[in-house]
This record gives sequence, C-alpha cells and structure tokens, in this order.
Amino acid sequence: MAVLGLLCGWHAAPARAQEAEEPARGWHNETELSLALTAGNSSARTVGFGNTLRHSGAASRLQIRLNGIRSGTADNRFLLVDPGVRFPVDGSPGAAGTRLVQPAREPDVENYLISGRYDTEISRRFFWNAGGSWDRNTDAGILSRYSAFWGVGNVWRDDETLRFATTYAVSYTDRREAASDPRKDARFGGARLGWEYRHRLRDATVVENELTANVNLTDAADYSLHTVSALSVGLSSHLSLRVSLQLLYENDPAPEDIAIIARARVVDPDGVAGTGDELFETVADGGAAIRVGSGQVRKDRLDTIVRTALVIGF
Repeated sequence: MAVLGLLCGWHAAPARAQEAEEPARGWHNETELSLALTAGNSSARTVGFGNTLRHSGAASRLQIRLNGIRSGTADNRFLLVDPGVRFPVDGSPGAAGTRLVQPAREPDVENYLISGRYDTEISRRFFWNAGGSWDRNTDAGILSRYSAFWGVGNVWRDDETLRFATTYAVSYTDRREAASDPRKDARFGGARLGWEYRHRLRDATVVENELTANVNLTDAADYSLHTVSALSVGLSSHLSLRVSLQLLYENDPAPEDIAIIARARVVDPDGVAGTGDELFETVADGGAAIRVGSGQVRKDRLDTIVRTALVIGF
C-alpha cells in the first residue's frame, strides 16, 4: 500500500516536468548505523549497517551499496552437573555438584547485500545500465546469490524535487541454498525489472522507494521481489534520521530440513488411558520428545525488515 501511495502521489504531480536545477555532481556518501544491545537476564546484539556511495557526472551515474544486519542471541542459561554422573558397576553414583552455564551469543540472523550499478545516458530520457550484486540471507536459506545484469531504462522525471525512473534488463543468477532442491536451477538467465522513486517533500524530508524484480526465464514461478520504502528527516546538514521498510519476497523459497519429533506419553500401566492416569502427555507439559527422522518444508515467502537508523552524509 505504501508503494501504491507513492506512485499515486507521483501521478498526481503536474504532467509537465518542472525545469529545476541539475542535481549536484560529484561524489556523495551516506552511512547508516543502528545498534541494539541487551544484557543481564537476556543477552542479544543486533547490528545494522548500510552505506551508499554515489557519483554523478554529466551523463553518467555510479552507485555502490552495502547493507547488512547481524543479530546474535544467547540460549537460556542452565545448571550443568559437574563433573558429571558416573554409575559404577558395583556401587552407587558419586556425589556431584552443579555450576551455572551462560551460553555465548551465536548468530541467528545474517542478511547482507552488496550491489553496484553504472548508468550512462543515451538521451535525456533514455539510458543503459549494467551492474551486479551479491546477497546472503541465512533465515531464507540463501547462503550466497550472485547476480549480474545489463539493460536500459527511462527517466520520467529528474530534478531536485522528484526523480522517477524505470529499468528493464536481462540478468544471470548463480545461487547456493542451505538445502539442495533438484527442481530448482542453481544458475539461470532471467529478466529484471525495477524502478527508482525519490521525492523531496521539504528541504529536510525525503521519501524513497526502490523495487527490483528478477524472474527465471525457464521457470516463471521462480522469481524474487526486493523493495525498500524509506522516510528520511534531516537533523542537520550532515545528519538525518531514516525509517525504512524492506520486503524480501521469494515466490519459490528455499527448502529447509527439519526434524520429525514424536511426542512421548507415559501412562500408569494399572490405570486406564484417557482418565487422568497419564504421568505426562506432551512436550509442552514436560513430557519427552523423540526424534524419529527428518523432513523437508519450504521457507516462508516473505521477509520483512523494519529499521530506524542514523544517517551520516557528506
């Protein structure tokens, strides 16, 4: 809905593009930083980083972008029997004490993206571009995915107030997922579509939206969508606060190997099952769990990431 609202707002603008000053040329850099730490009864750390480096020339644009989120969480602490329990053949177990163990933090979220893109004007409203990217999303089962593309695009409006451009490209993708899937192509040629929207509402407020879609030409059901909507509010000439919503959609998500668990129920042999004679029934009630094998399911199609970050620009 946010995307539709942005597009409606653009279409509501005057059809005649305003002739404004040309965007500033040269190098521009923006760095995003976000950090969340907890300690004490819970131990977690989430780090977010983003950096966008741009160069604008007379008829060309270069953009290099890095984005990453890494979160580490510690498991619940527990009491460990130390040095352990031994059962001698001809005696009783020896005495043992316990010690408190606090597990170290381990990564449970890893989401990284590195991308680059170069645009060159063919005419005032038409350009060609080329670029590539690498991304990793462990929660989605993507260990690594390389993509390269070449295509053309249209600039519908570009001034200091608003920029809107669309792109159409051919692509090549090479990916590696955590679990093998024989029905999916690890390497494929594709079609890539996208747009770029940037609207400066006031001197210190900017709304942005970017969309990239990539579809496997040999399997139309195998496609992905990546969109980012953001609102930035300037705090000073070099600092701003940025709130963004990132949506990562995989129509044919990666498979995931999971355990098949059987719930164990212990009953009183002298009683009658189902009459309250069960000693325990389910894992949630304190019962036992027995792993009887493994199975495979699909990951969720959609990942949603909301960020609040401090942006340093120069």
